[in-house]
Amino acid sequence: MRYRTAPEKLLGLGLTLVLLIMAGCLGDPSLTPASPKAKATLLETEAFMGNAVCAECHPDIARSHGQSSHAQTLSLLSTRDLGARVPPLGKIAQSEFVLHEAAGVFTVAAPALSDQKVPLDLAVGSGKTGVTYVAFMDDNKMAEFRMSYFPVKKTWYITPGQEKLAPGSLGKVHPVANGKKCMLCHAVAVPETGGKPEKRFFGVGCESCHGSGTAHVTAARSGKFDSGKMESLGKLPATRLNLLCGKCHGSRQDVEAAHLPKSVSNRMQTYGLMESKCFQKSSDKLSCLTCHSPHENAKSATREPAFYERACLTCHSAQTPQKPCPINPTAKCIGCHMPSRKALTGSAIPMTMADHKIHIPSKN
Repeated sequence: MRYRTAPEKLLGLGLTLVLLIMAGCLGDPSLTPASPKAKATLLETEAFMGNAVCAECHPDIARSHGQSSHAQTLSLLSTRDLGARVPPLGKIAQSEFVLHEAAGVFTVAAPALSDQKVPLDLAVGSGKTGVTYVAFMDDNKMAEFRMSYFPVKKTWYITPGQEKLAPGSLGKVHPVANGKKCMLCHAVAVPETGGKPEKRFFGVGCESCHGSGTAHVTAARSGKFDSGKMESLGKLPATRLNLLCGKCHGSRQDVEAAHLPKSVSNRMQTYGLMESKCFQKSSDKLSCLTCHSPHENAKSATREPAFYERACLTCHSAQTPQKPCPINPTAKCIGCHMPSRKALTGSAIPMTMADHKIHIPSKN
């Protein structure tokens, strides 16, 4: 018989299995299944180069992308790596937990349960909404801390999906093999042994979307610029492009597999968009890139509504085949047709997301 270590006792290995549920992630265990390409990354990290190599020839794009939330969605839990996103030390409000830091190592404990401290390894989430902390128990088990920190609000919330966890438990423990599926939405590649990615693969990188750059880089460095070309994603049909984004932003397959209600069209953006009549009548042209740059943060619909309205008016104006809106033909499209709704039902987290199904409001 193998006795459990103190950290294992604290984290409760008998807990119900779910995948990582970050405040900015999908929040359901089956919403990020590994695609065939993703499965390859579990075994073939040597096939990937990392963003720094891409930046040698694409410095402007790399610089822009490097400042985005996508690129910063996975970090070491350290003051140097997190900067302004570092969580405050001490007693965590509305909980029994205490966060400590010594010699650069962050640990968490529940003094009422034990005097043992569990080291936390990774911060998952860019901080745009929330950040959840992960501990690797060994090569086979990883745990997510029960509390997630929201840097902008300077507030802690219970990590989505852990609201009903028994008091005193520090979090949920998962087999690393399952946790990798979620980790691949926060890293380019994950090693076959253990779930902790190499630092050069942290964040959603160039190769997360473009695929392995090895052949392309090898050809370019040898002067064979006509060989090893990578597919231009901007030229893909909208369906293929949307499903690529949907690997992490939720496709119809994910929604059906998890038996989720249709109302998740705000949180599952790809699902919502592809269920909309706008997409279905676009002759496979309306994609995520119609409104969002893949190398920059999404613009705020509240602060910059005109940006999105211009996208709507490319199809819905007096000069286009699709009829203009009879209520307001030139402005205020988003508030009516893509209203924001609470993203995480069952959670106290006050996060909202725009409904990407692009509804036509009822006349009632």
